Amino acid sequence: MVRSGLQEMDIFKSYSPERILVVNLGGLGDMLLSTPALKALKMRYPRTRMSLTAARRVSEFAKGLDYIDEIFTFEPGFTLSRIPANLAALWRLRRKRFDIAVNMRTLVSSWSAFKMKIFFDIVNPRISAGRNTDGRGAFFDVRIPETGLGEKYEMDYDIDMAKALGAPAPEKRVDFQVSDEDLMKIKGLLDNLGVPAADDVVTVNTGGKPSHRWPAENFARVMEIIGKKTRCAFVITGDRKDAGFSSRIKALSGMDALDLTGKLDIRELGALIKLSGLFISNDTGPMHIAAALKTPLVAIFGPGYLTRFDPRNISDRTKVLYKKEDCAPCDRKFCATLKCLRSILPDEVAQAALDLLLYKGSGSGRSG
Repeated sequence: MVRSGLQEMDIFKSYSPERILVVNLGGLGDMLLSTPALKALKMRYPRTRMSLTAARRVSEFAKGLDYIDEIFTFEPGFTLSRIPANLAALWRLRRKRFDIAVNMRTLVSSWSAFKMKIFFDIVNPRISAGRNTDGRGAFFDVRIPETGLGEKYEMDYDIDMAKALGAPAPEKRVDFQVSDEDLMKIKGLLDNLGVPAADDVVTVNTGGKPSHRWPAENFARVMEIIGKKTRCAFVITGDRKDAGFSSRIKALSGMDALDLTGKLDIRELGALIKLSGLFISNDTGPMHIAAALKTPLVAIFGPGYLTRFDPRNISDRTKVLYKKEDCAPCDRKFCATLKCLRSILPDEVAQAALDLLLYKGSGSGRSG
């Protein structure tokens, strides 16, 4: 097959691939926003076996998607401990002889593009597809143009990719299902721990990479303000690595909060979010879950790409706190000043939270 200009060829009207590989080495939020495009691809090629390569946490979520037939775990990065498992995964992928392999993530740098090219060269699909971020993805056969800053919602880039591969335009609806079993489990957990059924559950999500974390004292102050003005019960969530940060928030707030940091899997977290009357979160994966489930959401944005990841694109029950700084957006993992986040004040976040609680009306988020 000629490996250039395939995006200009109308080959997908009659093409019937047997195997498609989706490469998604981003985070949970990236995967969530890809679900409409993935579902559309499966609808276009219903007999195709669709495989996914993703990091472990994303793989755990993807196990619940009925249009993903097979999952290969691949941990990004070149740490020595990851090399044997990643090489084994690459060998298994190569042996599958995929008809199409598609990368649905931004190529954030030349180094990122180089690693992705090596990945695709090893897997060796018949047709490769991906983002041509600022010209870095010229090695793909099917290319979707984008800028590094992003000019539209992340979901729309994935939909463009699916359409380029022959799929119809899908409904822009994130696929995150919460089971009755998980709902009952979380309801029971809240009851057993003494959370009153008549109270609104306000969940504070502390997770995210360090540069995306609003300061602990700010979260604590917001909890203090809300606690004085409403009847609510606070729950704190995050990944296991966020345990110390969450403990500090609870101590500073002086509130009798339930700290479930690191104690819930992704589906259980989704159930908690669905049962919550309000979700307050940094810019991270669970923020997108809350938006998808239409839980009232206060999203605190710092250095992230707001145009790409604005949760208001999928939920009208969301308030975003964001103050543009000259240095934002950026891809730093750590930041010495957190200027963009510190410019967002606790009183502003608390008022946004109270507005949502008031608009929702009284009554527990756990009902219904």
